[in-house]
Amino acid sequence: MTVKTGLTTLWGRLAFPLAFTSLIMAFIIGQIAAQTDYLVLLQENLPKSQFSLLEKTAGGQTVFYDEVEENYAIISKAEGYGGPLVIAIRVSAEGKISEILSLQNKETPAYFAQVRKKRFFEQFPRKTITDEFLLGDDIDAVSGATITSQGYTSAVRDAMHIAATEHFKLPVTWKPDTWKFGLNEIGLIAVFALAFFVSYVRGPAGKYGRLIMPVLALAVVGVYTNSSVSIGQMAAILMGYIPDFKQHLLWWIMMAGMFGSVIFLGRNIYCAQVCPFQYVERLLNKISGVNLAVKPAMQKSARTVVGWMTWTSLILIFLSAHPTLGSYEPFALMFSFTGLGVQWYILPLSLVGSFFVLNFWCRLFCPVGLVLNEMVRMRKSLLGRSKKRNSASKERKTEKLIPVVAVEPEDTGDLWREEK
Repeated sequence: MTVKTGLTTLWGRLAFPLAFTSLIMAFIIGQIAAQTDYLVLLQENLPKSQFSLLEKTAGGQTVFYDEVEENYAIISKAEGYGGPLVIAIRVSAEGKISEILSLQNKETPAYFAQVRKKRFFEQFPRKTITDEFLLGDDIDAVSGATITSQGYTSAVRDAMHIAATEHFKLPVTWKPDTWKFGLNEIGLIAVFALAFFVSYVRGPAGKYGRLIMPVLALAVVGVYTNSSVSIGQMAAILMGYIPDFKQHLLWWIMMAGMFGSVIFLGRNIYCAQVCPFQYVERLLNKISGVNLAVKPAMQKSARTVVGWMTWTSLILIFLSAHPTLGSYEPFALMFSFTGLGVQWYILPLSLVGSFFVLNFWCRLFCPVGLVLNEMVRMRKSLLGRSKKRNSASKERKTEKLIPVVAVEPEDTGDLWREEK
């Protein structure tokens, strides 16, 4: 064995443990650094004010008193598309909102810029703490940033209604919080239902279902809801950024369908049927008529590349505690024309590659596909080991249950008779 071969073998053995350890360290460092001092955030945004801590409410809000303006600043949190949103709501002594300040957010910068541009926060001033604060009722959502709009609205609603009952001692006059179940959720359920159907049903019914599947996935997951899954969303789960079930049912349906198919069925239904980007790639490949074969060596190299790309993405996400900063997939840019800088380079490269290689991005470079396929492989490995253990256990039990038959001494089969 040469020195070069020995070093390569050693690196192959150490690469995964070192990568995994570094991810854990990045996660811990990021969580420590993400500890928020609300008073510091307030002073940075309102340097002329002088705040003192007043109380912490039962709902988790923090209330400060501004001694200069003689009003209250209530800190409230909610889950947005990329993670927690932190806002400060300035409320007068009469219970009227004067200003909404976004202190901290984990949203994709392009989406947050859209919220700012559409003057979303300007809807709240002059409202009273007993108003409804319901999206689609007295608050308008920003098109293309509905989840972000819902997150901010929920943060204001929770804080104002708790302030109304706990601080101002006012009776409840607003509508109860309701489930957000509409066309988006119905459409996504239909997508997964059809995906499971075409994955298991053959014959004419399955054939017609496979013809409908691309259209439905592109229309619902791609264009209408723009809910393609990213590595940032997966990392957000590890960081505990879980949206409210009632307010973000669409997210829960997507996660349940995607991870449920892996855990209970051992199949990556999302990448095989639901992801809309694959259908764009297939269409481009069909238009070109070119389908170059991917050699095993090239596929192995691509797997190594996407592995390190995913590691780099997760390191950035964990250190910054900002899931959207590490997402580099071209999905969001493809269907909403908003994304991070690197996505503007990856999208055209992926589309050009799809002209020559079927499912170029999905097969070779997608981090979501890598994670889900690894989960399927791990599930299969764990079930295989479990079956082996159960089989060995049954064999041992069977051996114990075999009856011992007494053999007569004169019988030539007597195992205890000494040979002469």
